[in-house]
Amino acid sequence: MDNTLIEYIAVCKIKLAEKSVQVKREKKINYGQQVVFCRGDMETAVNFYCGKKGVSAVVQGKESPLKLQIEETITAKSIFAEKVHISKNEEEIVPAGTDNWMGCDESGKGDVFGPLVCAACIVTKEEAAVLKKSGVCDSKMLTDKVIANLAKDIEKILQGRCITRVVMPEEYNSLYDDYKKEHKNLNNLLGDLHAKNIRVLLSKYNCPCIIVDKFGKDQYVLSGLEGLEKSHQIIQITKGERDTAVAAASILARNGFVRAMTELSRRFCMELPKGAYLGISETIQAIIQKQGIHDLQYVGKLNFKNFDFLR
Repeated sequence: MDNTLIEYIAVCKIKLAEKSVQVKREKKINYGQQVVFCRGDMETAVNFYCGKKGVSAVVQGKESPLKLQIEETITAKSIFAEKVHISKNEEEIVPAGTDNWMGCDESGKGDVFGPLVCAACIVTKEEAAVLKKSGVCDSKMLTDKVIANLAKDIEKILQGRCITRVVMPEEYNSLYDDYKKEHKNLNNLLGDLHAKNIRVLLSKYNCPCIIVDKFGKDQYVLSGLEGLEKSHQIIQITKGERDTAVAAASILARNGFVRAMTELSRRFCMELPKGAYLGISETIQAIIQKQGIHDLQYVGKLNFKNFDFLR
């Protein structure tokens, strides 16, 4: 498939993921690629082509809120600007001469239901090449099924040099309340979770460089490293998933999130929607009716505005 088309599809996936639109499945088609996007129960297929006149995208199916959102997103001029931006920034983030390094990322921060998951892993140059060849990239560009398979490969290759910390809703809500009492916010909590993962891996393995997908002020992560930042190079950068170690961490984190959501859905006997929009209010009401208002703390992140009625 043409590199220009690959880049364009990748940016579209990322932009749509930011709006809680996920990839359900994809396949090769004549002269291009078909990607089926979903949000809640809605599905929309998009055919991406690359011909003599350049890249084009055809959104399939009947009119729906999802189809409209996809059309507005993938035809925006910012997509083309972003594609160029990514092309110009594919250079290595890792400093020259670094033989091994750590990548850190999270999943679930923007989801009303389910856990907050942080992951970290240490890779060598050789392992990074193998992982990249096997398809490791930003998890937002992958289906849940592909993520599950890649997560197994990552864990098998890295052995003990990876860690995934899953903070289920009940623990998350308790921690969030504790941080709020100390006049701290979600980014403080997230930074401390990343710092704990970093400290655990550094207690077992030598690793001179740590790359974190940047989500806020550097201090959110640095404050929890207990001085390790003085002896290690800490790089916090946006779009950190360009680096294979961070991409691998994003896959481990997403896999942990999806598995936890599957378990919660089984426990509550209903399909819990991902994201923060479609189906959220209806699901909250269904949980209250079936389980009682008290059980919301076990399934949702109560700091979201969706739960303001509890306060």
